[in-house]
Order: sequence, then C-alpha cells, then structure tokens
Amino acid sequence: MKKITLSLFTLLFTSVFFGQTYSTGTLVLNSNNGTNLNYSAKIDVTSALITLTLIGPSTGWLGIGFDNTTMGDSGDVVIFDGTNLTDRTFNGFSAPTLDAQQDWTVTSNTVSGGVRTVVGTRARDTGDANDYVFSASAQSLNIIYARKVADFTISYHGSNSCGSILANVTLGNDNFKIEDFKLYPNPSKGFTNIELPVNIESGVVKLYDALGRVVKNQAISRNDNQINTSELTAGTYILVLRTEYGNATKTLLIN
Repeated sequence: MKKITLSLFTLLFTSVFFGQTYSTGTLVLNSNNGTNLNYSAKIDVTSALITLTLIGPSTGWLGIGFDNTTMGDSGDVVIFDGTNLTDRTFNGFSAPTLDAQQDWTVTSNTVSGGVRTVVGTRARDTGDANDYVFSASAQSLNIIYARKVADFTISYHGSNSCGSILANVTLGNDNFKIEDFKLYPNPSKGFTNIELPVNIESGVVKLYDALGRVVKNQAISRNDNQINTSELTAGTYILVLRTEYGNATKTLLIN
C-alpha cells in the first residue's frame, strides 16, 4: 500500500512540475530609436524544453540573443537563416559564429503576406557551454535582437534594425485557473480554509455580506490559510480571493 501511495504521489508531482510553462508572452521588438521593426518574439520555458517563436519579414534573417545586453557580448544567439534556427555565439561585433553543436529544431515555418512565423525548440539545458541555460522558474532575461529585411546573408543588419529589451519570464496563465481555489468546510462552522491553486503562494481574502459590506479582510498564504468565521452571523457571503494572477469569487455559507 505504501508503494502504491508513493508511486501515485510521484506521478502527481511529476505531472504538476513538468506541466508548468513559463513565458515572456509576445514581445513587440523595436529598434534602439523606437522604430517599429515589424518583429516580435515569444519564449516559452518548461522544465525540459524551450519553445521560441519569431515573427518578422519573410525576406531576411531573424535573430535573437539570450542573456545579452549588447551585441558585443560573448553570448548565446539564435538566427533563422531561411531554413534553420542556427545556434551561434557572439564574438564581438562581427557575424556570430556557428556553434559546433546545433540544438534547435524548427517545428513550424509559415509565410503569409510577407510575414514569416517560425517556431523552434531545444532542450532547456543542452549541456553545451555556448548555450544559455534557462531557469525553470520565473526570471528576468536580457534579450537582444536584430533582423535583416533584404537577404539571408549573416552580416551587418543595417541601421534601425536591432535593439535590446528586458523580458520578464512569468508563469503562463494556461497552467492553472485562479477559480480552482478550494473553500472548505462550506458551509462554515466557525472557520473555513482556502486551498490555493498550484504556484500561487499568497493572496488577500475579502468577505462581503448580503448588503455588500466587507466583513472580513485577511491576507492568507499557503501555510496560513484559515479564515475565522465564528463572529459572523449565519447567512450567505461572497468570498473574493485577490492574487497577483487575478481575482476569483465563491459563495460561502455560514451556519
């Protein structure tokens, strides 16, 4: 019985852990002087995999560098050359050199109305010293980017065709719903507990009576989640949970 319980726990833990996706969301990329490049990027991170989406002109190469602040850094860069997402390394301001180990796989490459959308994947940690290792959690990430409109020759991109941005990689909203928080016991007899969804560590609970008055305002956390209702009269209340990921509402009955 213990082995079955342990196996079930391991399975549940693994499915939750490996199901988490962290994302930059869609990053609209502008040049250093603010000119729109008609270029965007999105980076999705799981514990095992990186998914990179680049959207830009279909007539030239598209490039993005991870954990770099300038193109003079000696850091990881990926360039779509018309066919492949090529793994490269900056070596000053000259064209980035190809890595001996190529880790990106193009999974989708479509063109519509002169706009290319290319999607590729690689391991989060490739084991290659030239590749940036993404954290499997929320993080801030310095990104540099450039694109060339005219051709696919990996050379100077031209003025107003590059820039840098500080991206915030946060937990993707598709991993949980704030409405999934649990409220028990309900009806309440003296107290009720709030079970927060996976990855939400804290929030604020507001309890409203039938007249819309706030009768309880309490901060909660995963380890301190009990609401004392013993001083409230019997009836129906609206409980609002406020978190950094949004708000959710449930009805609480008090006997």
